[in-house]
Amino acid sequence: MSAHVVCVTSGGGLPIFSRKKGNADSLPFSTIGSLNGVHMFGKSQKIKLLDTLTEDYSIVWKEYHDSLVLIGISSGCTDQVLAQTLNSIFNAVVLIVGTEEIKTQRNIERFKRELRTCYPLIDRLLDSLDCGDSASKHSSDLVGMAETILCPENHLIQIVLDTFTECVDSLFSCVLIHGKIAAATNSWWSLHPEEIKLLALLAQSENTSSSKDIPVFLPYKSPTVAFRFVCCTLIPEIQLCCLCGPTPILSEVEHSATNCFKNSADILSSAIQSHPRNFPISCHIDGGILGLLLINTTFGKYMITRNPHQNSNKKNASSSHRLDILRTFYYQSVLTFLMPDQDSDDNKTQDLNVGLETYWCSEYHKCFAMKIGDNILCVLFNSSIPTFAMRSITEKTLKNLVSEKQVCW
Repeated sequence: MSAHVVCVTSGGGLPIFSRKKGNADSLPFSTIGSLNGVHMFGKSQKIKLLDTLTEDYSIVWKEYHDSLVLIGISSGCTDQVLAQTLNSIFNAVVLIVGTEEIKTQRNIERFKRELRTCYPLIDRLLDSLDCGDSASKHSSDLVGMAETILCPENHLIQIVLDTFTECVDSLFSCVLIHGKIAAATNSWWSLHPEEIKLLALLAQSENTSSSKDIPVFLPYKSPTVAFRFVCCTLIPEIQLCCLCGPTPILSEVEHSATNCFKNSADILSSAIQSHPRNFPISCHIDGGILGLLLINTTFGKYMITRNPHQNSNKKNASSSHRLDILRTFYYQSVLTFLMPDQDSDDNKTQDLNVGLETYWCSEYHKCFAMKIGDNILCVLFNSSIPTFAMRSITEKTLKNLVSEKQVCW
């Protein structure tokens, strides 16, 4: 299983960057030139080339602002997911350089150098592809969504976070635990899901032990005017992030963070214990459940766990393999049947076509997904669970998770 993404200029086909996932060799220049040439020929004939399939690969072309063309090639995932990943990669480019630089491209070599900052983000976004790579450290990533962690201390962290946000005169801030959002302000959740995900990835990129002060262009909210993205480490694996203007300076933000969270060390240390379970141990989970994926479609956030029980039976499926099964079920079934097409403008037709439940059955495991309101719960079951029982267990589990007031879901 492998994936490649290539970026070239729309006018001359000049290569900007090329990234890959998996063990496949890098694409030769002749192949890149051929893939871009097909797109350019179609464009000259007023034909918009979207995607194609080969025996082993999906290939997708996406052009942005008549300036950049992204070409994605992947085995093991659908063209829909690959197209969404290309959109996320372009948004990562916007995050670093802004749309004006993309449109003008006054100096190609300088533009390419600036985009090197994007490489860690692009590599992480490629981890969102369903390539069956259970060895990947970030194999829980979902395309276009931000990961959260549900711990009993979330509401206490939220109170301190709101105080910090007032101190730095900002509306946008969040606390990350192992890169997962534990608490965030209402304004932070009002950002586009792509922006929330990219900012969380940016906080984890490069050296996460020191503070960061980086100019960023929000792809949807502010693609031409930069914000300052400030990130401070509270304790190891817990980061405090905020968006602000020219003031306050970094040292003042760090001082405010220290003052606000100085009495919360025990709370933070306790919250970090919820990883990698990712949800409260007090929440009762049926013994036949092997993994959970909880999604909120409004805010574009999710929680995934492969350890619903403290003493899980590894004979049913390895812990890492459970994530692969849940992601494959999400991409191939839930995304198709339970979630509307974000690129479609016909909302009435979408509402008629979107279902409320879907399930899979195989020799070794079973999957069931249920949508109630804005929430979707995907459950990975032991194969011994009766098929007729999956619906009631999933419904009960979903209600238990979203009704827990302390976790700030």
